[in-house]
Amino acid sequence: MTKLLAVLGLGVLGVAVSRAEKNADKELKTFTGSLVAVSVEHDGKKVPEDDVKKVKLVVDGDKYTFHVRDKVIEGTHQLDPTKKPRQIDAMRTKGPDAGQTLKGIYELNDKTFKVCFAAPGKDRPTEFATKEADGRRLMTFQREKPR
Repeated sequence: MTKLLAVLGLGVLGVAVSRAEKNADKELKTFTGSLVAVSVEHDGKKVPEDDVKKVKLVVDGDKYTFHVRDKVIEGTHQLDPTKKPRQIDAMRTKGPDAGQTLKGIYELNDKTFKVCFAAPGKDRPTEFATKEADGRRLMTFQREKPR
Protein backbone atom coordinates (compact mmCIF):
# COMPACT_ATOMS: atom_id res chain seq x y z
CA MET A 1 0.00 0.00 0.00
CA THR A 2 2.83 2.41 0.89
CA LYS A 3 4.51 1.73 -2.46
CA LEU A 4 1.24 2.39 -4.29
CA LEU A 5 0.80 5.71 -2.49
CA ALA A 6 4.40 6.68 -3.29
CA VAL A 7 3.88 5.85 -6.98
CA LEU A 8 0.61 7.81 -7.05
CA GLY A 9 2.29 10.73 -5.28
CA LEU A 10 5.12 10.78 -7.84
CA GLY A 11 2.56 10.65 -10.66
CA VAL A 12 0.70 13.67 -9.25
CA LEU A 13 4.00 15.51 -8.78
CA GLY A 14 4.98 14.69 -12.37
CA VAL A 15 1.69 16.09 -13.68
CA ALA A 16 2.15 19.27 -11.60
CA VAL A 17 5.72 19.74 -12.88
CA SER A 18 4.60 19.13 -16.48
CA ARG A 19 1.77 21.67 -16.10
CA ALA A 20 4.18 24.25 -14.61
CA GLU A 21 6.59 23.73 -17.53
CA LYS A 22 3.76 24.17 -20.05
CA ASN A 23 2.67 27.37 -18.26
CA ALA A 24 6.25 28.68 -18.37
CA ASP A 25 6.56 27.82 -22.09
CA LYS A 26 3.29 29.64 -22.83
CA GLU A 27 4.49 32.62 -20.80
CA LEU A 28 7.80 32.71 -22.72
CA LYS A 29 5.87 32.88 -26.00
CA THR A 30 3.85 35.83 -24.68
CA PHE A 31 7.07 37.47 -23.43
CA THR A 32 8.95 37.14 -26.74
CA GLY A 33 9.28 40.36 -28.71
CA SER A 34 10.61 43.90 -28.54
CA LEU A 35 9.58 46.10 -25.63
CA VAL A 36 10.30 49.74 -24.79
CA ALA A 37 10.39 51.18 -21.28
CA VAL A 38 7.62 53.56 -20.25
CA SER A 39 8.72 53.95 -16.62
CA VAL A 40 11.79 53.07 -14.57
CA GLU A 41 12.35 53.52 -10.85
CA HIS A 42 15.57 52.75 -8.94
CA ASP A 43 16.18 53.03 -5.20
CA GLY A 44 12.86 54.83 -4.71
CA LYS A 45 13.52 57.45 -7.38
CA LYS A 46 11.90 57.77 -10.80
CA VAL A 47 14.35 57.83 -13.70
CA PRO A 48 13.96 60.94 -15.91
CA GLU A 49 11.78 60.44 -19.01
CA ASP A 50 14.65 61.20 -21.41
CA ASP A 51 16.65 58.32 -19.89
CA VAL A 52 13.63 55.99 -19.83
CA LYS A 53 13.28 56.45 -23.60
CA LYS A 54 16.77 54.92 -24.01
CA VAL A 55 15.77 51.61 -22.36
CA LYS A 56 14.73 48.70 -24.58
CA LEU A 57 14.28 44.98 -24.00
CA VAL A 58 14.35 42.33 -26.72
CA VAL A 59 13.24 38.86 -25.71
CA ASP A 60 13.61 35.68 -27.74
CA GLY A 61 12.28 32.74 -25.72
CA ASP A 62 14.53 32.32 -22.70
CA LYS A 63 17.16 34.80 -23.98
CA TYR A 64 17.14 38.57 -23.60
CA THR A 65 19.08 41.63 -24.71
CA PHE A 66 18.66 44.72 -22.57
CA HIS A 67 19.70 48.09 -24.00
CA VAL A 68 20.32 50.95 -21.57
CA ARG A 69 21.68 54.03 -23.34
CA ASP A 70 24.93 52.73 -24.91
CA LYS A 71 25.20 49.58 -22.74
CA VAL A 72 24.13 46.16 -23.99
CA ILE A 73 23.32 43.50 -21.41
CA GLU A 74 22.59 39.93 -22.42
CA GLY A 75 21.44 36.87 -20.58
CA THR A 76 18.87 34.18 -20.07
CA HIS A 77 15.85 34.07 -17.83
CA GLN A 78 13.53 31.58 -16.20
CA LEU A 79 9.90 32.37 -15.53
CA ASP A 80 7.67 30.81 -12.90
CA PRO A 81 4.09 31.87 -13.62
CA THR A 82 2.76 29.50 -10.92
CA LYS A 83 3.97 31.72 -8.06
CA LYS A 84 2.06 34.69 -6.64
CA PRO A 85 3.43 37.15 -7.66
CA ARG A 86 4.99 35.51 -10.70
CA GLN A 87 8.76 35.05 -10.41
CA ILE A 88 11.64 35.65 -12.81
CA ASP A 89 15.35 34.87 -12.48
CA ALA A 90 17.58 36.73 -14.95
CA MET A 91 21.06 35.29 -15.41
CA ARG A 92 23.41 37.88 -16.89
CA THR A 93 25.96 36.61 -19.41
CA LYS A 94 27.24 39.94 -20.81
CA GLY A 95 27.49 43.45 -19.40
CA PRO A 96 27.35 44.74 -15.82
CA ASP A 97 26.75 41.96 -13.28
CA ALA A 98 27.77 39.25 -15.80
CA GLY A 99 27.69 35.88 -14.06
CA GLN A 100 25.11 37.09 -11.55
CA THR A 101 21.46 36.13 -11.15
CA LEU A 102 18.89 38.81 -10.45
CA LYS A 103 15.74 37.65 -8.70
CA GLY A 104 12.49 39.39 -9.48
CA ILE A 105 8.75 39.37 -9.73
CA TYR A 106 6.71 40.26 -12.79
CA GLU A 107 3.33 40.87 -14.39
CA LEU A 108 2.87 40.11 -18.08
CA ASN A 109 0.08 40.45 -20.61
CA ASP A 110 -0.12 40.93 -24.38
CA LYS A 111 0.73 44.65 -24.18
CA THR A 112 2.85 45.26 -21.06
CA PHE A 113 5.58 43.73 -18.93
CA LYS A 114 6.16 45.01 -15.40
CA VAL A 115 9.13 43.72 -13.42
CA CYS A 116 10.81 44.45 -10.09
CA PHE A 117 14.34 43.10 -9.62
CA ALA A 118 16.47 42.91 -6.50
CA ALA A 119 20.17 43.72 -6.70
CA PRO A 120 22.41 40.68 -7.31
CA GLY A 121 22.71 38.55 -4.18
CA LYS A 122 19.64 40.11 -2.54
CA ASP A 123 16.31 38.48 -1.70
CA ARG A 124 13.52 38.47 -4.25
CA PRO A 125 11.11 41.43 -3.93
CA THR A 126 7.61 40.63 -2.71
CA GLU A 127 5.98 43.80 -4.03
CA PHE A 128 6.30 46.12 -7.03
CA ALA A 129 8.05 48.96 -5.21
CA THR A 130 11.49 50.40 -4.56
CA LYS A 131 12.85 52.28 -1.55
CA GLU A 132 15.87 54.47 -1.03
CA ALA A 133 19.12 52.45 -1.12
CA ASP A 134 17.37 49.05 -1.52
CA GLY A 135 19.07 48.37 -4.89
CA ARG A 136 15.77 47.41 -6.53
CA ARG A 137 14.67 48.37 -10.03
CA LEU A 138 11.03 48.64 -11.03
CA MET A 139 10.43 48.84 -14.77
CA THR A 140 7.33 48.87 -16.94
CA PHE A 141 7.60 48.08 -20.65
CA GLN A 142 5.17 48.20 -23.55
CA ARG A 143 5.34 46.23 -26.75
CA GLU A 144 7.16 48.20 -29.42
CA LYS A 145 4.82 49.12 -32.22
CA PRO A 146 5.77 47.76 -35.64
CA ARG A 147 7.24 50.41 -37.90
